[in-house]
Amino acid sequence: MIRMIRMTFFKTALYISAIVAVFTLAGISLSCAQIDNADSMVVADARAVPVISSADISPEDAGGKGAKKRRKSSAKKHEEMSVETIPGEKLTIKQVLNILKTTRDLSGKNLSGLKLVGINLGKCNLKGIDLKHADLERADLGESDLERADLTDANLKMSNLRQSGMKGAHLERAILDGAIWKDGMVCVPGSVGQCRELAFVPAADK
Repeated sequence: MIRMIRMTFFKTALYISAIVAVFTLAGISLSCAQIDNADSMVVADARAVPVISSADISPEDAGGKGAKKRRKSSAKKHEEMSVETIPGEKLTIKQVLNILKTTRDLSGKNLSGLKLVGINLGKCNLKGIDLKHADLERADLGESDLERADLTDANLKMSNLRQSGMKGAHLERAILDGAIWKDGMVCVPGSVGQCRELAFVPAADK
């Protein structure tokens, strides 16, 4: 009888041990599966994040706000220096000044009616320029090419036209009081449409 009880107890203990072992192994397998899944997620996340090397970063990007300001300033300057105009379109004073910073070529441009008092147009290409009704008082047009320029009704009081080429230029009703003519003579008051010479300007004043 005692022997049977012992055998029963021993079998029960074996069953319990087997059950515990099964659950323990199941727990270990579950943990391993969780770790594998976690590793997979980390790998997936790592693949999703692009790797940027220093070679991929341009100097402009590395410069931050300062670089952006420099780019904007450079673009603005380039835009101002490169003046594109439609043929026959009337220019603004700002556009005229921008052209004078570079080529000084205003041939065929429309500057009619502009207030250009005291402007320096010396040594410019002004062939065929439209300066009708423009205010050029005290302007410097010395040594400029004014061939076929239209200066009708322009105000040229006390302007400098010394050594300028004026072949075919239109001066109808242009006011030339006190202007220095192309030969260095000073136009007398009342010179309208043509220069009525007063006196020769001394070489020292040239």
